[in-house]
Order: sequence, then structure tokens, then C-alpha cells
Amino acid sequence: MTTIHTNPGALVAQATLRNVTASLDRVAKQVQTGYKVADAKDDASTFSVAQGLRSNIASLGAVQQSLSGAVGLAEVGLAGATAVSNLFTDIKSKLTQLADTSITATQRTTYSTDLKDLSQQAKDLISQAKFNGTNLLNNATAVNFIADVVGTQIAVTGVDVFTTASTFNASIGASVTATTARTFLNSSSNTLDNFVAASNNALSGIAGDLRAIESQNNFSKAISDATEKGLGALVDADLAKASSKLQALQAQQQLSTQAITIANQAPSVLLALFR
Repeated sequence: MTTIHTNPGALVAQATLRNVTASLDRVAKQVQTGYKVADAKDDASTFSVAQGLRSNIASLGAVQQSLSGAVGLAEVGLAGATAVSNLFTDIKSKLTQLADTSITATQRTTYSTDLKDLSQQAKDLISQAKFNGTNLLNNATAVNFIADVVGTQIAVTGVDVFTTASTFNASIGASVTATTARTFLNSSSNTLDNFVAASNNALSGIAGDLRAIESQNNFSKAISDATEKGLGALVDADLAKASSKLQALQAQQQLSTQAITIANQAPSVLLALFR
């Protein structure tokens, strides 16, 4: 039946064009955003899950930032303790020279001054071993950092090396006698031994904390990477596939437009009846 009020062919062509255009809009959105689920309108349940994963990734990023601060603090403390420990060779060498009763008074004064300088240098190194305002070598306080997204804490514990360094420094006079030097060397006095022990405790303790923190940080990064991969599998678009489909839909859109044009020309056939 041919009618001028209703054009079934045009209606079919229009419906096809609407469907093609809707599909084209969805695919174009994927190409533009890179997501197959860019918002809740695309897929409400998947988008909700993706938002939860994004929240976890952000929290893991905050954890990694905290652990990076812990690594920095531990590394600075460990560097300071190592530098102080390296001075003990020179300190004991100087004490050995001072334990010799045959050296002159001038030599003794020179060696004593050198020993005092080494001791002061150790104190200065300890004072400089700060990270973000915290010094692990002048107190025995545990500094806590966030280790995971549920708020578990991991600690870096300081060792008070500064007090023992100050005590040793104060025990060195302007001219160290041979007897005093031998007292330091043979452990009759605890001042040097305590200083050495505190430095060794700092080395072992901070190094152990650093290993634990680095392990936790690596684990946190692994979880973050795995979560991000899972998020990508949920919402990322296959751009190669989407691009190919976009071209196909563009061709379909053109064909649908031409079909509408052809369908709209059908009623004009009636005019031939009136010629």
C-alpha cells in the first residue's frame, strides 16, 4: 500500500539509523575515553566495583608514600651509624699511639688533639643524621609508619648513640696519658666500649628495620600493580577492536542515511498518477 500519511520504509530506516547512531556513540566514547565502562551509565555494577578498586589503589599509594618515608629515615640513620663506625679504626689507632710511654709530650698533645677531633667528628655525624626532622641516633624512640590499607603499623627504632659519644668525648682530656689510653683499649673503662656497642646496635637494629620496611614496600607495590591490572581488565577498552568497530558503524550510519533518503522518495511515485 502506498500512502502519503505513513511511510513504513522511512520508519524502518529511521529506527535502524537510531540504533546504529546509539552504537556509534558508545564505541566513539570508548575510543575517546579509553574505557569500555567510563561511568555508571555504561555499566552501573562494574563501575561500582571499579570505583572500589580505584579507592584501594589510592590507599596503597598513600601506604607506599609512608613506607618510602620510613626507608628514607632508616637509610639516613644507617648511613650515620656506618660513618661513625668507620671512625673507630682511627680512634683505636690513635689510642694505641697514646698508650706508648716513649712518645714526647708534644706528640702526646698532638695525638690527644687528633683523638678529640675524631670524637667530636663522631658527635657531629650523629647530629647530622636527620631525616625530616627525626634523628634515629640520638634517641631510642620507635617511629611508626602505616604499612597497609587497614592501618597496620611498622616501626623504625632508634638507638641513642649520641649519649655514649658525648660521654666518650667528655672523657678525653687535653693530654691523654698512656695509662688512660690503655684503660680505653683494655676495656677497664666502659666509655669507649659503650660507644662502640651503641653504634653496633644501631647498625644491626636499623638495618633489620630497613629490610622489613623494604620488603613491606615491595609487597605493597605488588598488590597495587595487581589491583591496577584487575581494574584495567574490568573497565579498559580494547582500542584496536573499538576503532575497527567505529569504522564499521560509520559505514552503517551512512547506509542508513541513504536508506532514509530512498524511503522518503517513495511517495513521489504517486505524482506520476496525476500527470
